[in-house]
Amino acid sequence: MLTSPQYSVLFTAAAAKRPLDQLSVGRAAGLDRTTVAGVIRRLEEQGWLRRERDPVDARRLVVNLPVPAAMALEGLAPAVRTLQERLMAPLSAVDRVWLGRRLVDLSGHHEAAGTAADAGPHEGTPMEGDLRPGHLIRLAQQRHTVLWADELGGIITGPQFAVLLVLAESGPTGQGAVAGLAALDRSSASDVLRRLETRGWTERRPDPDDRRSRMVSLTAVGRALVDELWPAVGRVQERILEPVSAPERGRVVEVLAAVGSPRPAALAPRHGGQ
Repeated sequence: MLTSPQYSVLFTAAAAKRPLDQLSVGRAAGLDRTTVAGVIRRLEEQGWLRRERDPVDARRLVVNLPVPAAMALEGLAPAVRTLQERLMAPLSAVDRVWLGRRLVDLSGHHEAAGTAADAGPHEGTPMEGDLRPGHLIRLAQQRHTVLWADELGGIITGPQFAVLLVLAESGPTGQGAVAGLAALDRSSASDVLRRLETRGWTERRPDPDDRRSRMVSLTAVGRALVDELWPAVGRVQERILEPVSAPERGRVVEVLAAVGSPRPAALAPRHGGQ
């Protein structure tokens, strides 16, 4: 079974008008260098794609899909459409169209395409036909990651701050609940909590009502850090929404919160700082 990043890599390679190298595929699919390298390696091992010398520039390796893989990918299209329908199910038909247009703006779709056209034929850009909501959300997340690194790089990651913010608002919380409120899977949340505790920003203690469980809370240093970083986090939110007109920004957050149900709190206007 393909993961969402794997499908995006395959879709990107199949839809490209010219062969793309690994870096360009990653840019177009909304994946960082490390992630796309791992995804392509696994897909190559499974026979979904292969890397070959570029016939135009032998110094480059380009990504190609074997014919059987391309046919199999086409066969997955109905299931992918069903998935996108389920993702957008909380929205009316009008809101789906509206959000799709705003996601194109938030993802930097048009901006990236123009930049790549100026830069040359080997730059990766979002595929013009790939307007799947999930894909555009991932591209918007990639842009958010870049902005976050610009404002807070070297201090704290987005997921780490999301956990601190959950604890600042909720008080002592069970580890499983923290994962859900911060929109993290349990494995990622466990790693994030371990790192936060190592840095002295959080602490875990036995749950007085269930000694088998542990409650997570902010330390005084962690709470002070949230207050200190909040202005920078606010700047990230302002910058991610810049491509959208000012009157529509609040609605973007509300509609995204509906799509993100049942965990809309993480996308509420004041708290959208992951």
